[in-house]
Amino acid sequence: MSRRTFVRASAAGLALAVTARPVPAAAQTTTAAPGPAGIPYVGAGSNTAVRPFPLHEIRLNAGLLQEKRDRMKAFLQAFDERRFLVLFNDQAGRPNPPGLQVPGGWENGGLLSGHWAGHYLSALAQAYADQGQQVFKDKLDWMVEELAACQAAITARMDTPGGGDEAEEPVIGRVEGRFGRGLRLNGGTSAEHLRLPQEAVSQLTDFTIATWVNLASAQNWSRVFDFGQNTTVNMFLTARAGVTGNPPRFAITVGGSGQEQQITGTSALPAGQWVHLAVTLSGTVGTLYVNGSAVATNTTMTLDPTSLGVPGNIWIGRSQYGDPLLDATIDEFHIFDRALSAGEVQSLTSSAAGSTGGGNIAWYRFDEEGGSTALDSSPNGRDAGIVPATQGGGGTWVPTHPGYLGAIPEDAVLRLGPPRFAVYGSNLDTNVWAPWYTQHKIMRGLLDAYHLTGNEQARDVVVKMAEWAHLALTIGDKNHPQYPGPITRSDLNLMWDTYIAGEYGGANEVFPEIYALTGDARHLETAKLFDNRESLFGACVENRDILVVTDPAELGRRRPARLHVNQHVPNFVGYMRIFEQSGDRDYLQAAKNFFGMVVPHRMFSHGGTGGNYPGSNNNLEMFQNRDNIANAIAQGGAETCSIYNVSKLARNLFFHTQDPAYLDYYERAVFNQIAGSRADTATTSNPQVTYFQPLTPGANRSYGNTGTCCGGTGLENHTKYQDTVYFKSADGSALWVNLFVPSTVTWAEKGFAVTQETNFPREAGTKLIVDGSGSLDIKLRVPAWARSGFTVRINGTRAPIRAAEPGTYVTLRRTWRPGDVIDVSMPFGIRIERAIDRPDTQSVMWGPLLMPIVGDPGGGTYRELSLYRYLKRDGDYSRAAITRAGTSTAGDPIFTTHGFTLRPWYVGDTQAHSAYFRRVEPEIVFGSIDSGVPNVKRDDGLPRYDVPVSGIPSPGTDGLTFLDVVWDHAPFATHGRFVSTIARTAGEFVAAGHLTEEQRDKVVAAAASARSELAPEA
Repeated sequence: MSRRTFVRASAAGLALAVTARPVPAAAQTTTAAPGPAGIPYVGAGSNTAVRPFPLHEIRLNAGLLQEKRDRMKAFLQAFDERRFLVLFNDQAGRPNPPGLQVPGGWENGGLLSGHWAGHYLSALAQAYADQGQQVFKDKLDWMVEELAACQAAITARMDTPGGGDEAEEPVIGRVEGRFGRGLRLNGGTSAEHLRLPQEAVSQLTDFTIATWVNLASAQNWSRVFDFGQNTTVNMFLTARAGVTGNPPRFAITVGGSGQEQQITGTSALPAGQWVHLAVTLSGTVGTLYVNGSAVATNTTMTLDPTSLGVPGNIWIGRSQYGDPLLDATIDEFHIFDRALSAGEVQSLTSSAAGSTGGGNIAWYRFDEEGGSTALDSSPNGRDAGIVPATQGGGGTWVPTHPGYLGAIPEDAVLRLGPPRFAVYGSNLDTNVWAPWYTQHKIMRGLLDAYHLTGNEQARDVVVKMAEWAHLALTIGDKNHPQYPGPITRSDLNLMWDTYIAGEYGGANEVFPEIYALTGDARHLETAKLFDNRESLFGACVENRDILVVTDPAELGRRRPARLHVNQHVPNFVGYMRIFEQSGDRDYLQAAKNFFGMVVPHRMFSHGGTGGNYPGSNNNLEMFQNRDNIANAIAQGGAETCSIYNVSKLARNLFFHTQDPAYLDYYERAVFNQIAGSRADTATTSNPQVTYFQPLTPGANRSYGNTGTCCGGTGLENHTKYQDTVYFKSADGSALWVNLFVPSTVTWAEKGFAVTQETNFPREAGTKLIVDGSGSLDIKLRVPAWARSGFTVRINGTRAPIRAAEPGTYVTLRRTWRPGDVIDVSMPFGIRIERAIDRPDTQSVMWGPLLMPIVGDPGGGTYRELSLYRYLKRDGDYSRAAITRAGTSTAGDPIFTTHGFTLRPWYVGDTQAHSAYFRRVEPEIVFGSIDSGVPNVKRDDGLPRYDVPVSGIPSPGTDGLTFLDVVWDHAPFATHGRFVSTIARTAGEFVAAGHLTEEQRDKVVAAAASARSELAPEA
């Protein structure tokens, strides 16, 4: 008997043994999705003391998360899964049905193509496990069968003579430009158009795009640039709009050509001579310049590049609409993250950079000798790929190793390693874009298809992919003419330290699972090949925080100064899986320490992380320096798929530690950023999820994201909400209730079913109805925010437990009977969370919910609030400072303060809102009694940034105020205790030189006279 057969037979026998006992009526009648019989679970927590339930054993019931989930399931059902196979078929040399379009976004034939197919497989598997709806399994089974056929067709080509050599790079020369060299498109140099990296536009609000153009022919509607997703979502500049006079036009739209916001020039541009074109946007004012002069302005612009989501098609010289390709020479293409002044634009007409220093986002000069890469002359290294006029199609290359499966050629993966060590960029023939990230997503999708639906073919395909991966990462690119021999540890270190190119997601998580399924030790070895041993791994084992540094060269040959958040977070999810299958505790220690570097030191109030700060390098996807919250907020950020992975890591760490702090974080992430990442709309034209969720004052969210990384993880986020609601002890002794979600868990082995009835988080409590007989510990998580009490009653009687401590679990230990009811009350309260580096920068929280202030204060400025004068002795903000103002039509809580409205972050619309405000408390006041003493600050205790922030002192000068220190001791049982706290604190401030003795006396006297002012109302 093979090991695989033995494992499956053993699991099946165990299941029969433990389910022979009678199952209660509720467990028999509760509809549970069919689970794949006999398939061993080898994922997160598969061999720990606390383990997850199979996804199909937990059913969501009506509530907030079900609403979000069902909207995503509607998208999955409506999407034509055949579109995913177009690019895979192209690589396999298989025909495609006529009329099918690729999914779009980054799934458009570019270097990240294929990753979304993996996300979609995972989402289908999770959607099927949810309720057993056959439509999702039918889609999944069809995709797996087609992918298997593609894999077989690619491997079969290994018998083809020749092949496997590196394709020759097309000959693309340069011509005379306006300054130095230029690039001729569609005439004499084989260059057709350019593809720019997605960061060149996706993070812009205000901007300037400027370039020189020499038209060879007067074609209408050919594009100087076109950045977008499709004909509905795009922004472009055409040299000649096909309207009266054929003037140049800039346009941006998210609703197709009929809803364009336009800036149109006055006269046609001449052919055969150099013309300088520039577009600027500052707030609502857009301006079009020709040869340095403003020729048109639109003062009512409401769209900017962030409105496009994350466009997959970022082109120079090509149109989303299939218009004629640009027949012209271009030179000095600048992208700035601000609107240049008229003088600065004029300066660009007299020299390459004028007075600007060149585009600070990207600057393509085309001064290379030749080749298919346009180098970026900005500091950011955002090289563009020049697409040749004629390109060979897929299906003609010969694989180097058997078992490869992908929507891009195998070479686009192998070239990351030696001898080429390719870097990130847009050249399809020479660059790479996170190729192992894509491999991970496909493999994860296939494993989920196997584990959650029982698809055996998916298992076979993913095992072959794993065997290919082992060869690709050990033997390597053996058919290359400069093949140096097998890949070394040093080679791997260089690969994984390479920005974006070396992004492999959580590839190291799938191989330990495949090892556990097959017993083949090669797969565990493959997982360890992904260790980032040159810089990050060892530092995390030693708890050295090097996520942002000033001198990266000391740490690695390709180590950037700031690490990319989602390039690295998933690695640690994989390290956890290696630890689980190998027992090597360095992997666990690295993961624990890494998580501790992110939470709380880089965590925003909605759970997200990552963003720019003054002096950083204009990339919102990177980590901010340690303890930088306030000065990273100002620049936006918080990529959604990063939090998908941070929450996965927290969940996995809990299995090994049972530390409730990990699930406190998980709850914050799920009910804020993750729930808020799905729009509250019924559209199925795209997944309606976010990429970034910036916290900048007055920011709003953009939804869509077909084909992007966050669009893909979004498919998964909203189809697996139930995976952490309940856990079980491996010995069968306890049921862990982790999240308060309307749901039913069926624990067939124990003969128990538990239904949770609640409208949480729209309701501050829950009811659990037990159906089962016998002894069982039920462990209820007491959230860290539950400071107003956590009361448990069983069948109406107060449970005999110790006072529940926030941030712990309480255990209900008894012999249960069918119909037993557990009522849990955990009143929500308003609390204020401060940025750790600037305490006056604050968020309002209601229980677990971030409550942003609705509306745009304008100019990126913060709302300013004074709140202490409204507090009573109990310190309850909800009495008068921030008060309840009813509920929305959906039942969401609404609050008000200072005439502003607050509502939960999870509400999925595009209204402007502010997650943070500035606390302004100039005087020491107690109710209406003003002491006449300034509310002085105490700057000790503030963190010191490990990497400086331009223009910001460290430690800062905005520390806790006198009133902050006092009210942090609330509630006060008596007025006497309040006054004694005032006196003690005032004495400390006098000793530190912040108050005089006379001021101390005034403050104490004012506090003593405020007895009636501060008495809590009945």
